[in-house]
Amino acid sequence: MSPKHLERQLALLAVGLVSVLAALALTSGGGGGGGTTSSTATPVQPGAAAGWDEARVGAYGPGRYGRATPCVARLTPTLEGVAHPVFPCGARITLRLGDKEVETRVIDRGPVGEGQDFSVTEALAARLGLTGVETVQWRFSTG
Repeated sequence: MSPKHLERQLALLAVGLVSVLAALALTSGGGGGGGTTSSTATPVQPGAAAGWDEARVGAYGPGRYGRATPCVARLTPTLEGVAHPVFPCGARITLRLGDKEVETRVIDRGPVGEGQDFSVTEALAARLGLTGVETVQWRFSTG
């Protein structure tokens, strides 16, 4: 792995951790006194530009079908998910490409193609309309 790729993966991990901490802070109510608190924060609506990151993504799968991954018992042609070298198995993320938005989970720790931040299964690529390697928007799912 090149130093530039490693640096990018560490930056993605940092963004992910900050996103998780922010989501926890928003969902916990923010108060420590045990009472009811009200929040003036406006939740991000689906399709809003705020809170999205970009990543280079490509599809993978053939040649690995029928095999276990670190996260699932068997990779199949119909399984939708993400292979990410840093995010933990089961982490929920939402991907957006054009007008399509899909919530999915991390189902594999690799492989990640060269020049890609992470990969998606062929089934998920088809659902998104992803062809080749493209830039998608992503964020951690909060629901």
